[in-house]
Amino acid sequence: MLLALGGALLFFDAGARVLASNDEARFPMLARDMLRHGSWLVPRLGDAPYLNKPPVDAWLIALAAWPTGAVTQVTVVWPSLLAALGVALTTWWIGARLWDRAVGLAAGFVVLTTHGVFSMARVPMPDMVLCLVLTGAMAAFVAARFGERAGAMTLCYALLGVGFLVKGPAALLGLAIVGACVLARGGGSRLRRLRLGRAALVITPVVAPWWIVALASRGPQFVQDNVVTDWLQWYRPFAHPSVHTLVAPFAQAAEILLPWSPLVLIALVAAVRAARHAPADDLAFVLLWAGVVFVIIALSEQQRMRYYLPLCPPAALLVAVWYRRLFAPRRAVLGVGVGLATAAAVAVVLVTWQRADNSRHNALLDLGALRASTAQEARQPIYALGVPELPLAFYLDRPVVPVRGVDAGSPLAPGYVVVDDRSLAGWPAGCATDPIAAGAVNGRRFSVLRLAPPGCAGS
Repeated sequence: MLLALGGALLFFDAGARVLASNDEARFPMLARDMLRHGSWLVPRLGDAPYLNKPPVDAWLIALAAWPTGAVTQVTVVWPSLLAALGVALTTWWIGARLWDRAVGLAAGFVVLTTHGVFSMARVPMPDMVLCLVLTGAMAAFVAARFGERAGAMTLCYALLGVGFLVKGPAALLGLAIVGACVLARGGGSRLRRLRLGRAALVITPVVAPWWIVALASRGPQFVQDNVVTDWLQWYRPFAHPSVHTLVAPFAQAAEILLPWSPLVLIALVAAVRAARHAPADDLAFVLLWAGVVFVIIALSEQQRMRYYLPLCPPAALLVAVWYRRLFAPRRAVLGVGVGLATAAAVAVVLVTWQRADNSRHNALLDLGALRASTAQEARQPIYALGVPELPLAFYLDRPVVPVRGVDAGSPLAPGYVVVDDRSLAGWPAGCATDPIAAGAVNGRRFSVLRLAPPGCAGS
């Protein structure tokens, strides 16, 4: 039932959304580079190797495009769509294992229809795949009886290693959840049962090959630019508390859990009250899972709604357990009726909203005039000033060079400049240009200028 419903809700508009931003087009461009040039370990964006994130998500997009050989707007979303379906099924399994199949089914439907899972399933970014890997690791932790079974814990650690190859150190969130749960269930003496040495032996061989290749490709520059700047500094805690830093995490979490946010709050209060009487039970595990995810991400200086995506599965489980207790066996018939009516209403609203949101989102991109004006001179370079260059490169299927500014000095090669309309006011008078088209990318209006010899200087 969940598989059929999930497939219908997730795939009805597969590939309908355009790639409007650099974030959305980045991994599709990496996948295209892999297929065309065989650069599977160190794919390139333009002339530079891309090492900010490991390549697993780009691999998955490339594999989805393998049968046709073309990375298209449709093929790029298959990994995220399948990962979202996997999150729903894995959440179902955890609910059924810890409680019963009714809880599992309710949790699977709730997580599937959260704003976070439902929307990020349609975006070719690594967040949805990471959410699946982390949820799978928690399922393995449950199968290991919270650290008691060595074999299942090995699977848990292996999944966290794969998660690192999906989105870097964000996957270490899983180790924090596991450690907090074991401490809560039995104190520091139980940490030995986690066999952290085994964790290192499992995770290191999974992660090390990519690290070796990345170091070989850029050496110390990889450590400084990617490890220190893009990873460690990106995830550092905020230094100066403010109203924004205190409110933003709650607003982001509430948004990603819509339309279930009010019920999550009610279920959370009920679960905290119940967990006081049995601090080591299955409900306490779900509370710790949700709590660790929220607190660690909330303390980060960088706040994005999608960062809270791993919060959706434990929140869905809390709602499902609360719903089961609300409609106890003596009111089972009423509970089934309310559940079916709620599910139908949520499904209709989500499909309607998604269609409208697709139209709004697709209006952010208008490349028709740009494509027509540059099609006959494919060898002419295209420069992007003040606009995201990766969506242009993806849809034009040709290199687009980002520049920070222009002046009338040493020339850029004659070609085309896609310039944000706000930057036109400062366009240097000495640059010979010919406006030939207009459009939009990620909602920014731009003009297409033809550079006549000798062109302009770029930076």
